[in-house]
Amino acid sequence: MRRLPVLVSVAALLVAGAVAGAGGAHAEAPAEPAHAAATVVRDIEIPVAGQPAVRAWLVRPQRSGGGLAGVLDLHWFEPGRANQDRSEFLAEATALAGRGVVSVLPQLTFPWAGDPVGDARDRAAVTAQLDAVRAAYRRLLAEPGVDRKRTAVVGHDYGAMYAVDLTAREPGLRTAVLLAPDATWANWFDLYWLQLPAGERAAYRAVFAGLDPVDLVGRLGAGAYLQFAGADRFVGAETRAAFAAAAPQAKVSVYPDEEHDLGAARTQDDRLAWLAGRLGLPA
Repeated sequence: MRRLPVLVSVAALLVAGAVAGAGGAHAEAPAEPAHAAATVVRDIEIPVAGQPAVRAWLVRPQRSGGGLAGVLDLHWFEPGRANQDRSEFLAEATALAGRGVVSVLPQLTFPWAGDPVGDARDRAAVTAQLDAVRAAYRRLLAEPGVDRKRTAVVGHDYGAMYAVDLTAREPGLRTAVLLAPDATWANWFDLYWLQLPAGERAAYRAVFAGLDPVDLVGRLGAGAYLQFAGADRFVGAETRAAFAAAAPQAKVSVYPDEEHDLGAARTQDDRLAWLAGRLGLPA
């Protein structure tokens, strides 16, 4: 894979006039959905110590007061796809706002905006991105009305891998939906960027000791929901089996005819139904 400029795809979005996109451009708001009058979408910046601020969308019910659930959405990496940025879960977040959910959708940057180089600097880059993800989660918790005991993270591809690492280290975060993650950080970095000689691969994987999603997902217990695509050219049966062995309490769905984007409506329906049960959302 090679990096391409971040593009923006906006769906089901309520704004006054226009909203700033992930790369700084502006996108016109489409026609308002039926529930849009109760929904607010804001373009925000989240401070991160020692890093540039994170661009994110904040999506929430317009009403004030407490009793709101919170969801952090972490997008996928797929060069050339318009939704491989913070827009991926925007329509989903807007729909959830109508059910009393506040969502934060940060723009991720590694490896979207920086290539792996094949040494300990890659661990530092993953750790820095995790710090930014953690800051985004803290911003979600700080939003007025959010119940700290009713939060979740939804992640896809690299976003799912960061979601595992975040959830494993956040005592109050007990719910994660993970779409098509890889088991280790080294695998995709090597396969699509580095092409390391066979004799160097074990040492490179060791760079990420303690960070690999497959080694952390078991900490999530029954709070993890894994969604896999049966026709996924990036995540095969071996990876699915590794996660199943590492997280025997997790809920797992495999969609035989789906590809890596897991774009079918039923995949969204399944995760929203599961989230509703975990977060106590109204029907």
